[in-house]
Amino acid sequence: TPRMKRFTPWLAGLSMIAAGLALAEAPKIDQARIDVMLKQVQAQMAAQPQQPGAPLPDKAQLTQDLTRELQTVDVLHAEAVKAGLDKQPDIQAGLANLQAQYYANAYVQYLQDKIEVSDSDLRQTYDLLSREIKLLPIEFESEAAAKAGLERLKKGLSFEALMKEVNPQSPTDVWMNPQQLPPPVAHIASLLKDGQITGDVVNLEGHYYLFKLAGARRSADAPPFEQVKEQLRNQARQQKVQAEIAKLLQEKGIQP
Repeated sequence: TPRMKRFTPWLAGLSMIAAGLALAEAPKIDQARIDVMLKQVQAQMAAQPQQPGAPLPDKAQLTQDLTRELQTVDVLHAEAVKAGLDKQPDIQAGLANLQAQYYANAYVQYLQDKIEVSDSDLRQTYDLLSREIKLLPIEFESEAAAKAGLERLKKGLSFEALMKEVNPQSPTDVWMNPQQLPPPVAHIASLLKDGQITGDVVNLEGHYYLFKLAGARRSADAPPFEQVKEQLRNQARQQKVQAEIAKLLQEKGIQP
């Protein structure tokens, strides 16, 4: 009909545009970029707890999805440059910040990768974390009373008998991890061998004590060493990296 003839050129043009869009070639993505992104995603997934029996993601599908994501980013990046956004000062500053953060993260990973933590060091950490102690304290009213108590112990009085006399309400069968103690008390406990009593009166913020390490054991709730070894290794690496960064910042005049 005349009406349809009038629209035919327009429809033909639209078809050509659609065909052009359909045939447009997607941006080519360098394989190295895909590999880096795939590695990052796989590391994130490995760090997350997985449900038992949950299927692993298909690598081919994941690669395809990441490729499409990078293609989308490249198209939008090109359009942003075409629009002149790369010339805007705020965007340039933001890009500089992102680049600096990326390099900083890469340097942290570099430090983590080069740090070695021996199994013997991990075993010492495990023993410390899984250790339980029974630390008996006697608190005295004064330094003089504490010294008098110490002299009685040296003459043969048992620590438990003195404790029952001076602090009759104090529990005598409490086991705990040394990390649960205040740092000064934990330090004192670390210097004692099983069955040993402090050789002098301990002054803690104006309170006077004698201590006895009445027992030490591994916690019954502690997981096997092999089960937590790699977790302890990662924690040790992170602590060493933090110490290295703190040292570097101080050298550059920055207080961490």
